[in-house]
Amino acid sequence: MQLQSTTKFISAAVLASAIGLSLGVGQTSGAEAALVEGVSGRVVAFAAGKPTLLDDLDVVSDGTRLDLQANSELRICHYKMRQFVTLRGPLRASVSLEGVTVENSKTVLAAAGSCAAPLPSTYSGGIVIRGVAPMPVSDVSGRH
Repeated sequence: MQLQSTTKFISAAVLASAIGLSLGVGQTSGAEAALVEGVSGRVVAFAAGKPTLLDDLDVVSDGTRLDLQANSELRICHYKMRQFVTLRGPLRASVSLEGVTVENSKTVLAAAGSCAAPLPSTYSGGIVIRGVAPMPVSDVSGRH
C-alpha cells in the first residue's frame, strides 16, 4: 500500500513539474542577451528590480541595467551582435537584445572580436566545479 501511494505522489509531482515548465514557471523573466566573460572590480546588475553583483559566466537578461563602479571593467559576449563588448567604469549602461547603451544614450560599439552564444551540451551527466584543481584519476585510487 505504501509503495502504491509513493508511486502516485511521484507521478503527480512529475505531472505538476511538466505543467509548470510549459507555463514558464521557474524561468527567468527576460530573454538572455549576453554572457559575462570577465569582471574586474565591482559591477552591479539590476534585473527585475533586484541588484546583483556580476561574476564570470553570469547571464545578462534583456533590459538589465549595469552600474560599473570606478576602476571596474566588464567584458560580455552580446549574443545578437555576436561581439565582445568591454565596458570600463565609472559607467551606467543598459543591455537589451539589440545592443548595449550607455547612460548618455550613445551606443557602445562592439570591440575585440566575435563570439557566439553557448550551445547546449549533447552529453548527459557530469558536474561543473569552479575553482578546483583537477586531480588525476591515478591519485583517487590511493595507490602510489
